[in-house]
Amino acid sequence: MPVGDPQAAATELKRAVNELGFNGVLLKSHYQDRFFDDPFYFPIFKMASELDVPVYFHPSFIAPAVTKHYFESAEWSDVVTGIFSSAGYGWHMDVGIQVMRMVISGIFDKLPNLKLVSGHWGELVPMFLARLDDELTAYSGLKHPFSYYYRKNVYLTPSGILSKPQLNFALAEMGPEHLIYSIDYPYKQPTNSKTYLENTDLSAEQLELFAHQNAEKIFHLK
Repeated sequence: MPVGDPQAAATELKRAVNELGFNGVLLKSHYQDRFFDDPFYFPIFKMASELDVPVYFHPSFIAPAVTKHYFESAEWSDVVTGIFSSAGYGWHMDVGIQVMRMVISGIFDKLPNLKLVSGHWGELVPMFLARLDDELTAYSGLKHPFSYYYRKNVYLTPSGILSKPQLNFALAEMGPEHLIYSIDYPYKQPTNSKTYLENTDLSAEQLELFAHQNAEKIFHLK
């Protein structure tokens, strides 16, 4: 979508859903050094809410100044810096911050039906829900604590990180209705993509939700 022109992007999203049969939209974590919580982009999310299609935030390369500050060192190679600042950690930190900014901006008070999808088990955010509630609630101006919106409006996928402890943690924090199985194909093609589902600690009902029912519901696949 032409996100540099949010109204045109909203119009294109409507066309893509109503005329072309699309079921959602994928956005990178920022555009031209501007995060999507900026009111400039509100028409995109308003349209997604009206169409009842989710917005999936995908990682993107972070600003060079951020790479230099956090991830560069004379003690390792440029290759290590590149991986550390991207798929190793930096991408996930960055897009996790984007999702947090969406919550803090108050967009879910304006658009309570808006749904976001966050990969890689939530890009580090679920670990800090209790902390974010404790530190932000009194100052955010939101109607509810941070975790209320996160657990209500955000859905998590593993993106090929097929770890049982992470699944169990995400289940405990988010509940079974907000987890959606994914393997990040073609970038990740885990050899245990089938056996992972066969060896979880989920109940039969929870496994059906995780494996397909939650995706079918929010992406209107049935």
